Amino acid sequence: MNDLATDVETVLTEVLGGHERGILSRAVNVAEVLDVDGERSLSVIATPGLSEWDALGLCRYGVLSIEGPAAAYFTRDTE
Repeated sequence: MNDLATDVETVLTEVLGGHERGILSRAVNVAEVLDVDGERSLSVIATPGLSEWDALGLCRYGVLSIEGPAAAYFTRDTE
Protein backbone atom coordinates (compact mmCIF):
# COMPACT_ATOMS: atom_id res chain seq x y z
CA MET A 1 0.00 0.00 0.00
CA ASN A 2 2.90 2.36 0.58
CA ASP A 3 3.85 2.36 -3.13
CA LEU A 4 0.21 3.03 -4.04
CA ALA A 5 -0.03 5.89 -1.54
CA THR A 6 3.21 7.39 -2.90
CA ASP A 7 1.96 7.13 -6.49
CA VAL A 8 -1.36 8.78 -5.58
CA GLU A 9 0.50 11.55 -3.75
CA THR A 10 2.68 12.16 -6.82
CA VAL A 11 -0.28 12.34 -9.19
CA LEU A 12 -2.29 14.62 -6.89
CA THR A 13 0.70 16.94 -6.55
CA GLU A 14 1.04 17.16 -10.34
CA VAL A 15 -2.68 17.69 -10.98
CA LEU A 16 -3.16 20.30 -8.25
CA GLY A 17 -0.03 22.15 -9.34
CA GLY A 18 -1.16 22.05 -12.97
CA HIS A 19 -4.39 23.75 -11.96
CA GLU A 20 -2.56 26.29 -9.77
CA ARG A 21 -4.26 24.97 -6.62
CA GLY A 22 -1.08 25.07 -4.53
CA ILE A 23 1.37 22.52 -3.20
CA LEU A 24 -0.05 19.29 -1.80
CA SER A 25 0.62 19.03 1.92
CA ARG A 26 -1.41 15.94 2.83
CA ALA A 27 -4.46 14.20 1.48
CA VAL A 28 -7.00 11.46 1.96
CA ASN A 29 -8.46 9.98 -1.20
CA VAL A 30 -11.74 8.08 -0.87
CA ALA A 31 -12.89 6.27 -3.98
CA GLU A 32 -15.39 3.61 -4.91
CA VAL A 33 -13.68 1.01 -7.08
CA LEU A 34 -14.91 -1.93 -9.12
CA ASP A 35 -12.92 -5.16 -9.22
CA VAL A 36 -12.71 -7.45 -12.28
CA ASP A 37 -15.95 -9.16 -11.20
CA GLY A 38 -17.83 -5.86 -10.94
CA GLU A 39 -17.88 -5.92 -7.12
CA ARG A 40 -17.77 -2.48 -5.54
CA SER A 41 -15.55 -1.57 -2.63
CA LEU A 42 -14.30 1.56 -0.93
CA SER A 43 -10.63 2.47 -1.24
CA VAL A 44 -9.14 4.93 1.25
CA ILE A 45 -5.60 6.09 0.49
CA ALA A 46 -3.78 8.65 2.63
CA THR A 47 -0.52 10.37 1.83
CA PRO A 48 2.46 8.58 3.35
CA GLY A 49 3.14 9.46 6.98
CA LEU A 50 -0.33 10.86 7.65
CA SER A 51 -1.47 9.85 11.12
CA GLU A 52 -4.88 8.25 11.58
CA TRP A 53 -6.20 11.20 13.60
CA ASP A 54 -5.07 13.68 10.93
CA ALA A 55 -6.70 11.54 8.22
CA LEU A 56 -9.90 11.41 10.26
CA GLY A 57 -9.80 15.18 10.75
CA LEU A 58 -9.42 15.78 7.01
CA CYS A 59 -12.30 13.40 6.27
CA ARG A 60 -14.56 14.97 8.88
CA TYR A 61 -13.82 18.48 7.63
CA GLY A 62 -14.64 17.31 4.09
CA VAL A 63 -17.94 15.84 5.28
CA LEU A 64 -18.86 19.08 7.03
CA SER A 65 -18.04 21.10 3.92
CA ILE A 66 -20.54 18.97 1.98
CA GLU A 67 -23.18 18.71 4.72
CA GLY A 68 -23.44 22.46 5.30
CA PRO A 69 -24.44 23.47 1.77
CA ALA A 70 -26.63 20.37 1.40
CA ALA A 71 -28.50 21.14 4.62
CA ALA A 72 -28.96 24.76 3.56
CA TYR A 73 -30.35 23.64 0.22
CA PHE A 74 -32.89 21.28 1.76
CA THR A 75 -33.97 23.64 4.55
CA ARG A 76 -34.23 26.87 2.56
CA ASP A 77 -37.51 28.68 2.62
CA THR A 78 -39.49 27.79 -0.51
CA GLU A 79 -42.29 30.33 -0.01
